Amino acid sequence: MSELLRSGLGIVYWDRGSSVVILRRSSRPVIDDAEMVSFLDRLDLLLPVLRRKTLGLLLDMREGPMRNDPEYEQRLHRSVVRLVAGFRRVAILMQTSVGLLQASRLRRERGLLSSEPHPFLSEADALAYLTEPDRAA
Repeated sequence: MSELLRSGLGIVYWDRGSSVVILRRSSRPVIDDAEMVSFLDRLDLLLPVLRRKTLGLLLDMREGPMRNDPEYEQRLHRSVVRLVAGFRRVAILMQTSVGLLQASRLRRERGLLSSEPHPFLSEADALAYLTEPDRAA
């Protein structure tokens, strides 16, 4: 996959013919809100929300720092809402069962919006979810 965006927070990969965008989170903690906003602004320029409707997003958080304090979770939620905006499907890849449980808890507490990340431990399972056809209603 081609590198679309790189920052201290991670690397975004996407090939124009692919239906999946991958964000591989780095192990470095977020310095401040301005850093996250700058990253999201750059992603919006490279991959506008309207372009995302046919794409899946894999958030690979396996290397990301673990935090669960309420203030951080609130700030994280605002960023995640913006990050996942417009994507057809979103999967979040966690390293451990504890991470999977935390992602599931946050998803449940924030409400089950269709754009919210579905948590996985297996990259193959996450990619299968992202690329499976939508079911007819």
